[in-house]
Amino acid sequence: MKLWVALLLADCVFVGIGLTYLTGIKFRVEERFAYGAVLGFAALTLLGYTSAWAVGNLNGQVILGVAVSATALSIAGWRVGASRFIAECCDFSHRLRLPISQPENPVPLLVLTTPSWAIATWILHRAYLPDGTGGVLAGHLSSWTDWQVHLTYASSFAHAENFPPTLPTAIGIERLPYHFGIDFFAAMLDQAGLSAFGGIEVSSGYLAFAFVPVMYLAGTRLFDSRAVGAMGVLVFGLLGGLGWTNLFSDIADRGWSVIWNLPTDYTRHHTVNILLENAVTGNLFPQRPTLAGFSLLLIVIVLLHEAHLSGSRHLFAIAGFVVGLMPVFHVYSFGVALGLGLIWALLDRRWQWLLFGLPAVVFSLPAALWIRPFNTEIVFEQWVNGPWMQAPTYSMDQDTLFSFWWRNAGVFLGLMLVAQFWRDTLPRIVLWGSVPLWLWFVVPNFVRVAPSHPWNNTHWFVPMLLLGAFLVASVLVRLAAVGLWGKVGSITLLLTLTLAGALDIYKAVDPEVDVWPHPIASADGVAAGLWARDNTPVDSVFLVGFEHTHPVPALSGRQIVVGFAGWINDLGVIDWHQRQQQALMMLRGSAGTPKLLDALGVNYVVVGPIEQRALVNRQYWAERGTLVFKQGEYSIYEVA
Repeated sequence: MKLWVALLLADCVFVGIGLTYLTGIKFRVEERFAYGAVLGFAALTLLGYTSAWAVGNLNGQVILGVAVSATALSIAGWRVGASRFIAECCDFSHRLRLPISQPENPVPLLVLTTPSWAIATWILHRAYLPDGTGGVLAGHLSSWTDWQVHLTYASSFAHAENFPPTLPTAIGIERLPYHFGIDFFAAMLDQAGLSAFGGIEVSSGYLAFAFVPVMYLAGTRLFDSRAVGAMGVLVFGLLGGLGWTNLFSDIADRGWSVIWNLPTDYTRHHTVNILLENAVTGNLFPQRPTLAGFSLLLIVIVLLHEAHLSGSRHLFAIAGFVVGLMPVFHVYSFGVALGLGLIWALLDRRWQWLLFGLPAVVFSLPAALWIRPFNTEIVFEQWVNGPWMQAPTYSMDQDTLFSFWWRNAGVFLGLMLVAQFWRDTLPRIVLWGSVPLWLWFVVPNFVRVAPSHPWNNTHWFVPMLLLGAFLVASVLVRLAAVGLWGKVGSITLLLTLTLAGALDIYKAVDPEVDVWPHPIASADGVAAGLWARDNTPVDSVFLVGFEHTHPVPALSGRQIVVGFAGWINDLGVIDWHQRQQQALMMLRGSAGTPKLLDALGVNYVVVGPIEQRALVNRQYWAERGTLVFKQGEYSIYEVA
């Protein structure tokens, strides 16, 4: 890793630890490192974003200034904490030598963190692989699909002066309706010395390393139990429905050899309508903003918990300020944090909650308005009956709400209810505070509150599963304490909850499964993208094909007429089909092409394999455009 990148990441942790001292909470040093890593990332990202917007571009000087400014801001915390930090480190060393049975011993944190970091490292190491010729291979589905749009967003910040942020994948959209914080951080890493691909990998890895410690430590503090903290991480991280039962039919059909090359995903099994993917393989890695959002959500709940216990006006205000900044990082976690906070305020009815609510609303409003989807209609429908993603032979009549969730969540929801009704399973404050969680399950089942594809409603379910995992863990831990049969029952329930997710994670780290690694950009495509980045004005508009793996927007960040339909339709750009038809007309040199080129301000046209599949008229562009780049199958023409 480049030195400047390592220093930038270290500064994030340093700044974040300093900020934890400003809370006044007596955190242990492991909490300061875990929470601080996330808070420092958020601080440097927001400072970088505002600074780059102010000067109009992101460069090394801006990043250096941001690092210095953030460090200076954290000094206020370090003035308080410098004398404590060494003592806290010594306390950690002392606790590490205590018997494992002692509740202060931090070994469970290390036991959880070690395999999670190993899995994250392996997945990220294989995200983008060189093909030996200058091209790039995708090592798994996440980097082949979702990460391509994140590459485009990050490149638009790093190399195309996308300030204020607009949507680079569709011309004429004057704002970016997406929580882009982690992609801006990737752009900072790119400019600090990594490639565009490296920025995506390292930004994901940094936050992936923080997530498990944050979740474990939050659960341990909220429930005053290491066992609940550890079990909560296992339940959420490995959660899957009953798709594991299909493993037996796979073994019956193909023999035991399927264990070494699993033929399907067991938390996303379309033929039987099992669709709620494992959190690791379906959310944390492909949906990169969740890596920031889930950790910030847990930190906010810890802050509010401590504020409620202490009555500290200072803590209420800090929690509100953090929530107010969350939309930039993950709007769904922000919605849960704000919603729970306001509901708890109504239940608690202390005036100090105003100190939370006012900054949470005031600070979040500008960002929330900027990144809101273009089509925000609310549709009342039973979500499980929506015609999405089922296999062609699947009938919606086969499903009820109960049967769908039984297959997709197993005993998870039932155990959440048990936790709330089994006396003394939950601390009293957690018992009443957890009741509103059900809103984030019930409402999305009957109200589509996201644009475009109804499957986007799953983004509301997953934060509920994140927090609900601690309730489920409380039941499993208490059941295990009953006796031998309680332990057997607890282990059995845990296996039914986690086996499908464990199979999918095992499949994700298998280096020889299915079609992975898979080509994502040829050497010629990479060269075309880098040429566009280095040799065209930052405000250039490109006409390209519509496939999600196009290297030119991904590596240059340049504005394109229209990109992959799924990415812009998901954001509520309802005229994407018309845009695509116009782009097809121009690529094929149809009548009216010159007028459309002029109306849309197109500067360059890419003619490559993706455009060839869109039936581009090569002769038209060879005659009408000026060839400015040619390598292998890729040509780029400048439009007069």
